[in-house]
This record gives sequence, structure tokens and C-alpha cells, in this order.
Amino acid sequence: MRLRPNLSADAALVLTTLIWGSTFVIAKDILSHWPPIAYITVRFTLAALVLIAVFPKQLLAARRAEWQAGATLGFLMGSGFAIQAVGQVHTTPANSAFITSLTTPLVPFVALIFLRVRPNLENLIGVILASLGGLLILAPRGAIVANQGDLYTLVATFFFASHITFLSVYARRMNARQLTVLQISVAAAMFVFGWLLLRAIGTMSSSPSLPAIIRVESGWPVWSTTVAWQLVYLAVVATVVTFLLWTWGQARMSATHAAIIFSLEPIFATAFAIAWWGSGQWRGGWATIGAASIIAGVIVSELQLSQRRGKGGQVSNTDDADISLE
Repeated sequence: MRLRPNLSADAALVLTTLIWGSTFVIAKDILSHWPPIAYITVRFTLAALVLIAVFPKQLLAARRAEWQAGATLGFLMGSGFAIQAVGQVHTTPANSAFITSLTTPLVPFVALIFLRVRPNLENLIGVILASLGGLLILAPRGAIVANQGDLYTLVATFFFASHITFLSVYARRMNARQLTVLQISVAAAMFVFGWLLLRAIGTMSSSPSLPAIIRVESGWPVWSTTVAWQLVYLAVVATVVTFLLWTWGQARMSATHAAIIFSLEPIFATAFAIAWWGSGQWRGGWATIGAASIIAGVIVSELQLSQRRGKGGQVSNTDDADISLE
């Protein structure tokens, strides 16, 4: 038994998850007076513009294969965020966070269905521990009342799991900067189109029977200096920087291993919430056990408990060296 190689890639994803954890406090403040699709549209459009300005050659040099990969990833990610935003209009934040946490146990199944890849022993144990930890931290207190928003959020979770899975394929084949520029640009274009469409429908019809998401998006965002700086952080640090780190790091690990690391997000989010709003944000003993379970899952996934043989019978040191879409 020994540590797995490429710990620098793991560190990149841990840093990514840490930054994402900081966004919940900021996004909650923005969403108190911004429509959700409007917020996502501005955030990703600004991120896309920054990436295009910094890496213009990566965009111009993209060939058909790179555009296909970027479009696939951008569609999966954009669809996940958009459907999740629709779900948040109809469900509670607690339900939304809990259902989204199902991304971790869902990734191995998505990888098995689409890529015919089975998780190794350490990642399988890690998924179980991390999923249990997420359940203990994020499970809504009291009776769980399912609603339409929960179904939307569950569909969004499938898109998130698919995005993580396919990123493991494309990131190994293509330049991380180019793939980041393309997928963020495609997602931004989707958000702009969707937001303008929702606003157009809301403007042309004032019927009270319109879906809630259209009525919500009919309102204009409220701008301020604070909001502007928050959006800069969310776009540049929490989107541009994190997606570059994420894409680079996931080229060196399996989708399942990446999902285990991402399960640290509720721990980081809670830590930032406590720092911002006080100790009342911690959810007690079960949350403590859940955090310990997630950390244990990440630690176990860093060990090499088994050896997987690749093509030709050679022992592979990677989680799933034979990933292929073919």
C-alpha cells in the first residue's frame, strides 16, 4: 500500500474546491437581489471574455475535435447550472445542496455506463465514505418534502456527473487552457441565449400563469460597487482560475477520484459560512461525523490498495488508464 502518484493534481482540485466553497457566501448575497440565470450569465460571460483576452490563440487555433469537446463539456456544464437554477426557484436551499451532493456517488455509474470504466478499490471505498459524509452534512433537518424543484435538481446532478466524467477523457487529449476557453465560452453563449429568451417571453406576456423562472428572470439585477467586485471574484478567481486548475488536474486522475475530492466542498463552504456569519452555521455532531467521513474518503482514495492492469497486461498506476470514448 502506498500513496498514488500525481499528488500535485490532487492539490489543484483541492484548491479548486476550496475556492468554490468560498463562493456560497458571496453568491447567496448576490442572489438575494439578482435573478439566478442573470447571475450565472454575467458570471460566465465575464469569465469567457477574460479567457478569450488572455488566450486568444487557443480559441483561434481550435480545430473541429477541440470544438466538439468544448461544446460537449460546455453543454453539459451549462445545462447543469441552468436546470439547477430552475430547480432552486421551486425548492429549498437545503434540498438543492443535498441533491447536488449526489454527484459524487453518481459519477462512477456514469463512467461505467458511458466509458465502461469501473472504479478501483480505493476510489470505491472513498466514494462510499464521501457520500455518507455528504449525507450527514447536507441532509435537510426534519421531514423531507419532495417537490418539482427537487426533480429539476436531480436532473442537473446527472449533467454535473456527466461533465466530470467526460472531462477526464478530453482533458487527457487536449490542452487544458484551450479546453477551458472553449467550454466556458460555449456555456456563456448558452446562458446569454437562455437569459435573453426568458426575458423576451416575460416582456411579451404578463400572464400570471407564466412559469416561476420566467417571472423571476423578468426582474433586472440590482447593481452596486460591492456586487461588481463580487462578480469579478466569482468570474476571474472562482471560474477562470478554478477551471484551469480543474482541467489540468483532472487530466491526471479518474472522474471518480475527482468527484471524491469535490465532496470536500460542503466542508469548505461551511467553514467560510462560520467565518462570515458565526458558529451558528455549523450543524452539530452529525455534521462533524460527516466531515470526518468525507476526509477519510479522500485519504483512502489517495492510497493504492490495488493494482490495475492495462493493455498488454502491464500494471497501471492511474485510476483508469484505458479511458476511451471509442
